[in-house]
Amino acid sequence: MIRRLLVLLVVLAATVVLAAPASASGGTSQTFTFHGTFPTMVVGPLCGAPGGTLSGSGDAVMHMNVDGAGDFWFTATQEAWFTLVQTDPTLPTYTGHYAIWFGGNGNLNNFVFLDNFNVQATGSDGSTINLHIVDHLSISASGQLNVFTTCD
Repeated sequence: MIRRLLVLLVVLAATVVLAAPASASGGTSQTFTFHGTFPTMVVGPLCGAPGGTLSGSGDAVMHMNVDGAGDFWFTATQEAWFTLVQTDPTLPTYTGHYAIWFGGNGNLNNFVFLDNFNVQATGSDGSTINLHIVDHLSISASGQLNVFTTCD
């Protein structure tokens, strides 16, 4: 799921940067809000937590700024109550809450994308999941790529 999110962030950032002409004299700013049911998705195992079909509902806010030079900044926060049903019906179903923050910024030379993901869930068998995940992707002006994920 995090990798899908990073791909989404890169595509979104590229769209924002390419949509703003380099000769634009001013910048633009937009805020989007989402409330209610999120699309159901299949997620793989992540940091020791099981994979399965994830469904949930909650709230999300995303804010983007692009200046006249095409430099961009964006940030988003999402929180949801969810259910994770594993593919094997003999394994527990998890219900819980997650909160995620992600953001990024870039210009013609540098890009940085990162996120923090927190999950607390309880399984139908009484087991629990408590995760804190951090993802980072950056590209420096010299082309140096720095990518990492941490899980605790």
